[in-house]
Amino acid sequence: MNSINRNEVLDRILGLLMYRDVPVFENLLIDRMGDVTMSTLFQLMPDFELEDWMIISFQEELIHKGFVIADTEGNLKITEDGKEFKRKGGYAKVDLREQQESMIREKTIEGFRYGEWGFYIAIIATIISLVSLFLK
Repeated sequence: MNSINRNEVLDRILGLLMYRDVPVFENLLIDRMGDVTMSTLFQLMPDFELEDWMIISFQEELIHKGFVIADTEGNLKITEDGKEFKRKGGYAKVDLREQQESMIREKTIEGFRYGEWGFYIAIIATIISLVSLFLK
């Protein structure tokens, strides 16, 4: 996928479908491409060379999540849920949130690791203090 991840592709699909809400862009899109199917959308994104199964997978995911609907001819239209999702950051925000959560998990685990060492050092210091008290 030319070093672009799945979520970037899905975001770009949603972005292109949002242009259908602007009459000027919708007319240009339909005049230039005809139907607005996944195949025609990927003609507008020539930087992707995808297998047919991947294109179908993208479409199924967007439909399953309720972000896109398809008519009987396969023409796609973004739903209100899809528009709202894209306005709130879309898949890019999902990626960012996942990166932040991963970093928090790593830092938490790292904190526990150092916290555990501190616990052991405190026990050893207590034992040494007790031993030195008894030896006096």
